[in-house]
Amino acid sequence: MRDDINIPEELFRLKMKELAEEVRMKFAKKGISDIFEILSEVAFLIRKPLDIEELSGFITYFDNSFIVYLNSNFTLGHERYTAAHELYHIIYNEDILKKEKVFLDKEMHKEEEVKADVFAAEFLMPEDYVKEVFYKLVNLDKNKLLPKHVVRMHNYFKVSYKAMLKRLIQLNLCSLDKYFQLVEICSLENKDKLQSLTKQEGYPIDLIIPSRKTYIPKEYIIYVKSNYENGKISYENMRESLEFVGLDPIEFGYEKI
Repeated sequence: MRDDINIPEELFRLKMKELAEEVRMKFAKKGISDIFEILSEVAFLIRKPLDIEELSGFITYFDNSFIVYLNSNFTLGHERYTAAHELYHIIYNEDILKKEKVFLDKEMHKEEEVKADVFAAEFLMPEDYVKEVFYKLVNLDKNKLLPKHVVRMHNYFKVSYKAMLKRLIQLNLCSLDKYFQLVEICSLENKDKLQSLTKQEGYPIDLIIPSRKTYIPKEYIIYVKSNYENGKISYENMRESLEFVGLDPIEFGYEKI
């Protein structure tokens, strides 16, 4: 049953936990803890609604810079998890990214994809802190949890309901037998129930709905323009790079070629 819900082997999890703690500490020393801010430190972070439903995010590498695209058509909780997943790739798959330019072939790099997922869970939901918050907010036997308890936890850690539930099972704070009862409420058909329960618990529903936010850092625009002006990319490359984020070269005074 553990395989059915992708719970990793403990030794493997502990290795990813160590990596996540190292990375978290590195950025904590800079006073940065939010995953979007961290990702913005190591890459150009672009958030926008993408029409490709199955694609929650991807990375490109161009002219010595990483560019991370997050699909804000997914829920904010899911988007934050994807951000942590991509952070792993940037830090630990740098050579692959520089060689392939776009990290999209999930099958070819299946092992790294699994590592990135486990890293994301360890990074966003640190084991000791999850346990501390659990005993403060819930403090129940692992067989007695209700959906509202998962709601309290996932809002605290700013992840999706399902990611939090899996983490509770992984850390033996929720029983495997409870999983299929507790997971039902986060299905697409039950989204209204989850939203209603979230409001009843006193939380906003931001984490469980798509933000559909568009965020393009000014540095990215300067970066694209500078590369064109210095002859590193063609007009067509510049146009595509700007149009992907909803901008037109003409807005910046560049004539059509």
